[in-house]
Amino acid sequence: MTARRRPEPLQRVPASVVALSRDDLESRSVTNLRSLQNFVPNVTFAPSQNVGEAAANVFIRGIGQEDFGVGAEGGVAFYVDGVYLPRSLGLLMNITDIDRIEVLRGPQGTLYGKDSIGGAINVISTMPGPDRERRAELILGNYQRVELRTIVNEPLSSELSLRASIGLVSRDGYLHRLAPPAPVALVEDANGRPINLHSEGDDRGQGGRLQLRWLMSDTLTADLSLDASRKRDRQGPIHIDLIIDSGDVAVLNDLIRRGKLPGPEITNDLAPADLLQSYAAGNNFTDQEFWGGSVVLTKKLGANTLKFIGAYRGLHSHVGTDDDGLYFDLAGNDLEVKQHQLSGELQFNGVASRLNYTLGLFAFSERPKLLPWGSITDVLFTCGCYYMPDNLPVLTADPRQLRVGNLSGYAQGTYQLSDRLSATIGARYSHEKKSLEGKSFVIDGDLRPTNVVLQTGAVRHSWNSFTYRADLQYQPTPDFMAYGSIARGYKSGGFNVRGETGLPNMGFVPFDPETALTYELGLRSEWLDRRLRLNITLFDTEYKDIQLRQDTFVAGEFTTLIENAARARIRGAEVELTATPTQGLTLTAAYGHLAPKYLDVGRVRGLTLASHFQRTPRNSFSGSADYKVPFRSGIVELHADYSYRSREQFQIVAAINDPEAYGLLGARVALRTRDDRWSFALFGTNLSDRRYRTAGRGTLLRRVGFAYSSIGPPRQIGLQVSRRY
Repeated sequence: MTARRRPEPLQRVPASVVALSRDDLESRSVTNLRSLQNFVPNVTFAPSQNVGEAAANVFIRGIGQEDFGVGAEGGVAFYVDGVYLPRSLGLLMNITDIDRIEVLRGPQGTLYGKDSIGGAINVISTMPGPDRERRAELILGNYQRVELRTIVNEPLSSELSLRASIGLVSRDGYLHRLAPPAPVALVEDANGRPINLHSEGDDRGQGGRLQLRWLMSDTLTADLSLDASRKRDRQGPIHIDLIIDSGDVAVLNDLIRRGKLPGPEITNDLAPADLLQSYAAGNNFTDQEFWGGSVVLTKKLGANTLKFIGAYRGLHSHVGTDDDGLYFDLAGNDLEVKQHQLSGELQFNGVASRLNYTLGLFAFSERPKLLPWGSITDVLFTCGCYYMPDNLPVLTADPRQLRVGNLSGYAQGTYQLSDRLSATIGARYSHEKKSLEGKSFVIDGDLRPTNVVLQTGAVRHSWNSFTYRADLQYQPTPDFMAYGSIARGYKSGGFNVRGETGLPNMGFVPFDPETALTYELGLRSEWLDRRLRLNITLFDTEYKDIQLRQDTFVAGEFTTLIENAARARIRGAEVELTATPTQGLTLTAAYGHLAPKYLDVGRVRGLTLASHFQRTPRNSFSGSADYKVPFRSGIVELHADYSYRSREQFQIVAAINDPEAYGLLGARVALRTRDDRWSFALFGTNLSDRRYRTAGRGTLLRRVGFAYSSIGPPRQIGLQVSRRY
């Protein structure tokens, strides 16, 4: 466990931490990070409300950020091998050769690269080692699922080791698109494109990582890592939940009644009762590439350690969604983002008598760019039946270029006051500057950007922050530890990048940072000769200047704004239990409770002091049972798990399609040979075949005439075969 930048037992860490090992992930059949929320209470790791599986909504203890756009920061810091990833695009990644995943709940900043207000998620790869290893893994399942992973660890010499891993994923979609209740040729003519009846929710991806570990001397180690991945699929499944004769739907129905568009009229009958069916017929795709490299230099200086982490990363994401769920192309996203980042971090971990301390410097630079739309899918424009030929709307393509620079320094020290009592104090100072530039280009008759610039906008801003942490830790026995802590977290300010042409400066206005002050009490205990482990955490967070995204009108223009609109208090608890009542049997249970309450809601429409928090179920639970039965030539492993989330709210105000509580059941039966060279496993996830929503939008029902949501995977059954040699 390295949550505090040094190896130490999890039970000695004065923070709310969950660590999932490689064995934990395998027994739960976790091959994609989207499953993380099922096993870590008070955590949401789900598809985006806007671009589905192409981006993640990550919340911890009610704090996060739903906006995937380049102008906003995440409320939860995400790291891969110590490298900070600022964009939510691509975080629902398939995982290969992972050693463990650490989830830290509560503000993090005095030890980690980037200040974080809600928590941090660390994905840690298996590093090259001195022993030769070959491993191949094949998964076959329903929906034509095929996954292949290969891992090679090769000691090239006594000082140099290489590790390479490759993963391939292919699975068909599980949401079925229905044929339109109108002549196909007439619908295609109105839309200006062929109807797409391919299923939604498939998964196609490839990725690889190459790592080198060089023992340059007895005290100096260099770790080099290169990786690349690619995702090409038809996006997450989008289901239309409700249709009313209002807004855009009312316009379509009027055109149908007048014979301008093929019928029948659009009614709620086009919202199928089965969540795995849809009448959508437009574009729905994900086209993403990610790549990067890092170098880590570690120098031992006696009992001290000096480490440098340098990294470069890039991404290219092009996403299309058909949000309206109708056979007419009425509403959707066609979004393209390119991003590049450089980061460097210098850490010094030292020991001086009774003091363990960490000093660090962190520098980060990022350039995300939102590119012009490649096309516009709007039946009202392409059918020629709504706008008069001489009164077509002025359509624009609006590229945005954001530049981010962050420089910070941090320090934390733990002093052993006595054999049983220790105190920790940490602090961080950060300076961040950002700038945003944008243009609106007029689109020609072929729906392509021209060189005609309609409007420009530019804005720049900088922010400074001071955050801190202090805790007192009491360890009366090796099996019992209690602590109390206070921590202040910070989330950067940003810009509204979705400004509309016609607004001053294209609507580019800044919003300020968020802050959170969390008080926490924790108990870590082991009983009955360490066969029973009980951990309890209670917390109270003062959450200020909350950045909320709202759809509103400014100067008569409909736009989306992020504003520092609210203040709140979040109270909650986490309880974790592990028991080994008999040899071979392990039982685990984890429960999370959240009770957030708004104290001020500013002027956000629809938000009241009684409103619920978005992406924050009040109760969440996970439990599992593992039983190992050895026999002469191997071992049988039996596993079952259950996860539960209470009712959830997708957006900042309630909507008709917010999901009810649901639970998911999984199981696995594995057979391993005694030498661990072969393993065979039969597994299942969502065994009860529960239909459930993972994201959605319904707050604009009156304006657009429909509400939609993304749907979680149904029952999946698979066979996994692994071979070590």
